[in-house]
Order: sequence, then C-alpha cells, then structure tokens
Amino acid sequence: MSRVVAAAAAVCLGFALQAGAADEPPPADFLPLSCTADQTGGFHDYPDDDAGYQPALFNATPFRLEENRVFMVNLADESAVDLFVSLTAGGDPVTTELECRQVRGLDGSPGYSCVNIPPSEMLLINRDTLRFTRTAVGGWTFAGATENAGGDSVFVEYGTCTPAAADG
Repeated sequence: MSRVVAAAAAVCLGFALQAGAADEPPPADFLPLSCTADQTGGFHDYPDDDAGYQPALFNATPFRLEENRVFMVNLADESAVDLFVSLTAGGDPVTTELECRQVRGLDGSPGYSCVNIPPSEMLLINRDTLRFTRTAVGGWTFAGATENAGGDSVFVEYGTCTPAAADG
C-alpha cells in the first residue's frame, strides 16, 4: 500500500512540476548586461551648510544587471511588473532589486522603467541601444563618508550597457 501511495505522490509531483514549468515566464533575452556611465553628476546638501544643495560630481561606478529569476517565478502574479532585475555595483558589491515595467520611447523603441521599493533608485534602459539613465536620492549616497561629508544627495548618470557573460 505505501508503494502505491508513494508512486501516486510521485506522479502528482511530476505533473505539478511540469505545470509550474509551463507557467514560468521566459528569461529576458537581453540580460545580463555590464553597464558603464559616461557622465555622473548631481547635488549634495552638507549637514552644516546653510546654502542648501551644492553641485557635486560623483564617481561613476560600473554595474551589472541580471534578471532575478527567483522573483520572476515566485512573484509572477505581480501584474504591474514585467521584469525583476538585480543591479549590482561597487567594489564591495551592493545589490539592489528593481521592479521594471515596459515603456516605449518617443521613436517607439522598447525599454524598461525600473525602481526599487520603496523608490529611491530608478533606472531607464532602451532595449535597442542599451543606453541607460539612472538616478538615486537619499542620505546614503556617500556610504562610508566622514561626518563632514554626510548629508543628502541626488545623482543622475547616463551611459551604455553591453551584453555580459552569464554567471555560472
């Protein structure tokens, strides 16, 4: 009797796995990408400066974009989200998870508008040219900064991505 139950359970599990695989969204065909900024700039509000935000140049940090397949499969019911990506940047890598929605450019070219939740970082990427615009706001922009360089900042950068080898 236990062999029959085990066999039936195995058959049911097999059907469930096949059904789940059929419902799994196809992988994004343009990811992963390696991205480099051409220009980065913004504003910074130093804590003890009454003048408010001052123009600032930020160090451009290359980053990598990869599809987050775990989120794509397990959060497939998020109807407003077309793609989940992981943005990894820096020498001490920091990964930010982004939710993306499909958008069209003025010329009709396809792209994505991506934000983290709650939104503090935004990425726009053109699927045809792989050009991007990225922005972030907040007091954490100068991570590890000394007290006299603390404060709030906003930065904007633009640049180009190139296809990258998949990990593993």
